Amino acid sequence: MEGPFFVRNVAPAVDINMRRARGKPMRVSGVVHGGVDGMTPLAGVKVEIWHCDSDGNYHPNGNGDVGRYHPAEINLRGSTKTDAQGRFAFDSIVPGHYGARRRHIHWRFEASGHLAVTTQTYWLKDKGSLRAGADFVDRNPESCRWLAFADGPRGVEEALFTVQLIKA
Repeated sequence: MEGPFFVRNVAPAVDINMRRARGKPMRVSGVVHGGVDGMTPLAGVKVEIWHCDSDGNYHPNGNGDVGRYHPAEINLRGSTKTDAQGRFAFDSIVPGHYGARRRHIHWRFEASGHLAVTTQTYWLKDKGSLRAGADFVDRNPESCRWLAFADGPRGVEEALFTVQLIKA
């Protein structure tokens, strides 16, 4: 679900921690597939991402068009397009817990000739936790939405997210 904090038309940004919020560095990279066979890497897919800061606050704490907000209010959200091999990547910080919700990242994928997808991903190491079990928004996420974050170089948490879009 887009949730109450989806802001449309955010500027393209791969490093979405533009305001240098404190927190552990994170990188999520991935590949988007689609086409008739569902396995063709898709170039030019619009990928949008947003999440809360390490204290559980969204920036801005609202939704609507980005034009409603002062640029200084925008952080931890951005967009990019996949490259010729369907690849994308975002750098940010590990989000905190938003209220009773488990740690999560919001995503939106949009490609010509394919159904747009809005979804959320979660930390695999949180699977089966009390917080995950109590998350009222998404009780039984598919296995593909649990990301296996691991410490990469320089202490950056890294994960891979593979997405398959369905032809419209």
